[in-house]
Amino acid sequence: MTFSSVKRTTLISSILLAGIMVLTPVLTSAQEYKEVFNSAREAALAKDYPTALTKYLEAADGAAAEGDADVERNARKVISQLSYLLGRGELKKENYDAALSHFDAGIDNYPSNAKNYLARASTLKKMDRLDDAIAAFAQTMEVATSGSDSQTARQAEDAIRGHYVYLASTALSRNGTRTGAADADEAMVHIEAMLQYVEPDADVYYYTAESQKVKGLYAESVASADQALAMHRGSRNDKAKIYFVKGESLMNMGNVADAKASFQNAAYGNYRASAEHYIETLGTN
Repeated sequence: MTFSSVKRTTLISSILLAGIMVLTPVLTSAQEYKEVFNSAREAALAKDYPTALTKYLEAADGAAAEGDADVERNARKVISQLSYLLGRGELKKENYDAALSHFDAGIDNYPSNAKNYLARASTLKKMDRLDDAIAAFAQTMEVATSGSDSQTARQAEDAIRGHYVYLASTALSRNGTRTGAADADEAMVHIEAMLQYVEPDADVYYYTAESQKVKGLYAESVASADQALAMHRGSRNDKAKIYFVKGESLMNMGNVADAKASFQNAAYGNYRASAEHYIETLGTN
């Protein structure tokens, strides 16, 4: 993007923010708001988004005053789309407060557009307002599901799950080979918090298995690893790590034959050397 285009985008956003706060004039005839709606559409097609937004707001208010629900709904739907577009632009420039203003305006005008909720949640996360972000992602899931927007619902769900899986992973890895019961307990707190919002996936069961192994709950760890394997759809290396934790738990239970079988499946990529070491060690017992 050139310097001039950046300046133009910034100017558009500034005008738009000011335009949102300006009271729209009262329309004097039943026909006038339809004419304004048409001129708003022309401005949008010309990519004059500040003018388009101002006119759509005017048309929406005029249609509401005349009881024309169809025109009002159509106008507010486009307002939400323009708000999303401009909010995304501000988000990319890390102008988070301005981005939130756009997304909030989009939600206020057309509450069923789930994309504004998702973008708002993402913005809150970038602002490190994590509790607010998680609540916003959960709200996104509700709105998107209600509106049959499965893609947006799935993105919000993945964001929630990814956040808590990251926290659980961090708890289990921060002390390296000295991971203890307190670390495992912390990981499970994060997983349990996640389960308030979304269902577990293979990664969740994997970190559950790791936590249970650390705490000496070996049978439970094997069961969680089996659930992770049943749900796994990722890379072979990711699958190897699940077999590896299963093998460790089986080995600690004294089940040598099944432990070796798990380590054989784990002997790939980053886990090859460690798995082969355990296979060799178990083979001498």
